[in-house]
Amino acid sequence: MPLDKIKEVEEYAETHKSSVLHIQNNPVGCIIENNSENRLKFESVENQSQIKASLRGFLNKHEEIGLVMGCKFKIEINQELLEYTVYPSTDFIESIIFNETIFLIDNKMNQIFSCKILTDQFVKTKSEFEKFKKLSKN
Repeated sequence: MPLDKIKEVEEYAETHKSSVLHIQNNPVGCIIENNSENRLKFESVENQSQIKASLRGFLNKHEEIGLVMGCKFKIEINQELLEYTVYPSTDFIESIIFNETIFLIDNKMNQIFSCKILTDQFVKTKSEFEKFKKLSKN
């Protein structure tokens, strides 16, 4: 969704940074949480199924760069909403598509929370992606 069609421009301002870390030689997409109070909110939840999360991608129009892909990661903990807006790298996007997971980490690279992404809008695995690339070349 280009920014020039969005009435509330501030809603799409970057709030957090993203990174790609490697777990057992596998790249994983991570969003860095700098607020230690939010970490405590995750730790206070006894039943992880009480946490709801959603990930939504969008396009932002930048005057010099052009269109930039961003995403909003929203997490609801005990009816409190935490929202993360990031403009991730291609590696980040590919790693969450291939692994179907996203991680929230602190600035010391410790895991706070991880979330499985359930969607049929992404190609599910790298082998499917390779198949898709072959089909699209024909």
